[in-house]
This record gives sequence, structure tokens and C-alpha cells, in this order.
Amino acid sequence: MRKTIKSFAVGAALAALIFSCARYETEDNLTAQKRIREAWMRVNLGQVLEPDENGLYIFDKTIGTGRAIGDTSFCLLDYVARDLDGNYTKYTTEEVARIMGTYSKTKYYSPAIIQMGKYSTYTPVENLIKGLNAGGHVHFLLPPDATTYDYPKDLQKYYKSYGNDGTEPDLSENLIYDLKVVEVIDDIYKYQIDRLEDYAAERYHGVDSICEGFYMVKLKESSRQKDTIPSGTSVKVRYIGKLLDDFCFDTNIQDSAKVYGLYNVGNTYSALSVTYYPDGYTTDSDGNRTYSSDVIKGFAMAVGRMKYSEEAIAFFWSNFAYGSSSADGYPAYAPMCFYLKVEEKE
Repeated sequence: MRKTIKSFAVGAALAALIFSCARYETEDNLTAQKRIREAWMRVNLGQVLEPDENGLYIFDKTIGTGRAIGDTSFCLLDYVARDLDGNYTKYTTEEVARIMGTYSKTKYYSPAIIQMGKYSTYTPVENLIKGLNAGGHVHFLLPPDATTYDYPKDLQKYYKSYGNDGTEPDLSENLIYDLKVVEVIDDIYKYQIDRLEDYAAERYHGVDSICEGFYMVKLKESSRQKDTIPSGTSVKVRYIGKLLDDFCFDTNIQDSAKVYGLYNVGNTYSALSVTYYPDGYTTDSDGNRTYSSDVIKGFAMAVGRMKYSEEAIAFFWSNFAYGSSSADGYPAYAPMCFYLKVEEKE
């Protein structure tokens, strides 16, 4: 890999030199980037490649022998992107993070998940990915010209209000990608249920779900009437939040924060105040049930089934967590598991 990076750097430097010697004052960025990548290709490949039907430059491609990608499939993708000097600009793997010196215990390294047909990535790249199967790999150059989205007219108008309707390039430089399709998922919700069922079988003797996508096991129960929590009461909760592979992304227990590498000296690690409602919902005078938004839904559903001093484990699908959103600590569509303890009545 180091040899490859070095050749990129030399090639890009030569390309930049060629570009600087021939630059015209009226030359726009797309024209300049074309000149740079053609010079890079001459030095590194010995020829200038023609773009494919998507406007991408394919160096190598393996289709893969796994599940085919459908028009609405979800794909788990591992990728590394570099500029023409060989510098990493985007990556999904822990390995590259360690090479770059950016590795963090608080970041969850995993394949990115995108859904076909939902503008999750540039249209030319999506078209390229659709031609692969699970296990497929492609090494290609992405020019800035191809960093666009093929939005329908109604969405073009919507995004235009934010400064770009998808027809203008999103990036300003050439990037080289190594991309692998790790897995293809046709039904993201069934996929999560299958994982939760496996988790229940392996960790909790096959406990049944309480409702679709929600499982709960009491670790410490109370039979005392005085421990019952009235609806609308503010209770103090200690918790540890994990993904199903035991990666811890959040806790308000100081000792646990130290164990999982999450400790922050500026954090007071106080208990979380949660408004208690049975099953996580409040009911108005007309009988309409409204979800309590103090915490994510699965968390509230679990607390709503507990009493003072009780401890429990609750695990649930992303519908009751962060859905399609992602952060450093968790990917999109991630089922989650929480250890919960409702503190004694004050």
C-alpha cells in the first residue's frame, strides 16, 4: 500500500506541474481537474482512460458472487477514498484510522449503509454499485463532474432552496475509491429482527419479544407496592447503552465509562432524569396516546415497565432508537441494548 501511495503522490505532483505550466486564466475548476487527472493517468497508468457510461474511470472491478443488489436494497459498503497525492480523505475501516492516527475508542468503525433509490450517494456511484453483488469490489476514479444527484424535479426545487439542486458537482477534486460491497440486505427490518432474535437466544435464553422489535429482561425486580411509580413522575435512571456486538456508545455510570474508554473528566456522571409513563406513553383526556420524548422510544418503553430500584436489560430495533440516523458511536439502522437501573425513590 505504501508503494501505491508514493506513486500517487509522484503522479499528482507531476500532474500539478503540468497543469500549472499550461493554466489559462479563464479555466474553470472542472476543466482544471480534467487536466490534472489526465496528467496523473499518463504518469501512473501510461494512458488516459475513457470514462464509463456513468462518467467514472474504472481501474478494476469484480462483480462478486453473493446476493444481487435490487432497486431498493440496502448495501453495507467498506471504502477508502484518496486524493491524487495518495492522501486518505474518507474511510470506513479501523485499519485506516489507525494508519492515519485518527483512531478513537468512542467511534464505531463499520461499513456504511446506503439504500438504493434514496439518493444516499451520488447517482453515478449508485449506478456503478447496482452492477455489483455482495462480495463485489471496484477500484475507480471519481471526478468532480460525477458528484451529482439525479433528483426528480420536485426534489430539485426543494434542494435548490439549500443552494444546490443536485445538478452541480458536490466535490471539487478528483478522488480514487476502493469500494467493497460487504453485504446486501433486501429487508432492513427483517434483518434487524433476525439479529435481535439471535441475540435473545444467545444471551437471554430465547426470551420472547414484548412487542415487535422490543425485548426486555428484568435483572432485579421489586414486589413492593411502594416501589410503584406514578405516571408523570420524574425518576432518576442509570444506564449503559451498547450495540449488539457489545460496543458501548454511552453511559452515565462513571466506572463503566472508564472501562469502555468513554470517561470524560468534565462529566459529572449524574443520573438521567426521565419522566415516567407506563409503557413509555402518556394518555390525554381523549384517550390519545403520545410518546414521551424525554429519551429514545425503546428507552422510555423499558423505564415505563419498571419500578423504583429495579434493574433491567432492554434491546430493540432502530425504529425505537435512532432509525436511519448515525453518529460516531453507532451506525444507521442499529439495534441497541440498554442496561437500566431506576434509582430508589428520593
